[in-house]
Amino acid sequence: MSEFLIIPMNRLGVVGVQKNVMGVIKFINEAITRNKRVLWLMIDTQLYTTEFPEGHVYSKGSFILENGVEIKEQLENQNFTFSEIKGDIKNCKELSHKKIALYLGKGTAEFCWKPLIEVLDLAGFPYSPLYDSDIREGRLEHFDILIVPGGPDAGESYYFGMGKLGYDNLKDFIINRGNYFGICAGAYLPLTSLYSENRYWLNLIEATDDHDLDYWRTGTGFVRISITNPLHPFAFGLTSGGVNTLDCVYWEGPAIKVLKDNVKILAKFNEFIASGTTHDRPTWDLLDNYPAIDSINSWYNLLTKERFDKYLKGSAAIVETKINSNKVLLYSHHAEFGNIGIARRKDSMIFLLITNALFYLSI
Repeated sequence: MSEFLIIPMNRLGVVGVQKNVMGVIKFINEAITRNKRVLWLMIDTQLYTTEFPEGHVYSKGSFILENGVEIKEQLENQNFTFSEIKGDIKNCKELSHKKIALYLGKGTAEFCWKPLIEVLDLAGFPYSPLYDSDIREGRLEHFDILIVPGGPDAGESYYFGMGKLGYDNLKDFIINRGNYFGICAGAYLPLTSLYSENRYWLNLIEATDDHDLDYWRTGTGFVRISITNPLHPFAFGLTSGGVNTLDCVYWEGPAIKVLKDNVKILAKFNEFIASGTTHDRPTWDLLDNYPAIDSINSWYNLLTKERFDKYLKGSAAIVETKINSNKVLLYSHHAEFGNIGIARRKDSMIFLLITNALFYLSI
């Protein structure tokens, strides 16, 4: 029996080689929790396997585990695609258990955190809810990663809930202690405001939104983003070749403008697709993906092509930076809201943007 086996995560068009992608991620997280050795393939790499003894290039984002009778049986029982490796492994980083905090204070909204919790549970990521009082009392120091989901505005509610003490503790965490993952409103929070009247942002990173707190200038709808760094771990399993785009749900997130080159752009807003206006409604089936359906049917502030071209097109949708050695990763759009068609909600490939982010922040 070979020492290692590989669970490939290759993209196959708009789907993946694994029929149950989130099931694989949950299996990986369970293995990590049991202190099994799990490696993440960081670049496309040729390996020699039982399936391809002549050598085969496996995609970045594939998982490598120590082989064994029990683990092979588990993979077979769940109908996961895998192969035993014949020879050396390389180009990997080890994944380890990290303590994840999920912010659920006044700065969040149920229509944002509920779908995110669904993804975290589907993918088997352990997490602890953290409220405004917890942050004010200094409990962030017990965690390695903080997720801040979308909320009702572009920052006012964070300050109303956490106050100065909470903001000071949050800044200390990001600067000195852990990694930050912000989505939509959570992506506004660390930005630097160009307006002295804005006391709601943390002014921590060299990026802004020129329109400050005026988030409703855009609206909600479906957009296409272009991946500017397809080799970055956030996009593992979703990119192939030199040009890559993803379709996703957008809901009034920041049009991020980079002020200094220590903030790296990972994706840009590329194209307007659809929204709930009379002329822009999608004509295809959104299946059971209720956040995508709600973004079309249940919100008054609708994105249009004119608004997209004026306020979003070409601006950054995903950025990252480091403060000291701590990572800050920001998504303007809502990957946790799932695909805008093609597959049922649980099979949304775009969920990989969430799971990849958490694995990336753990290495």
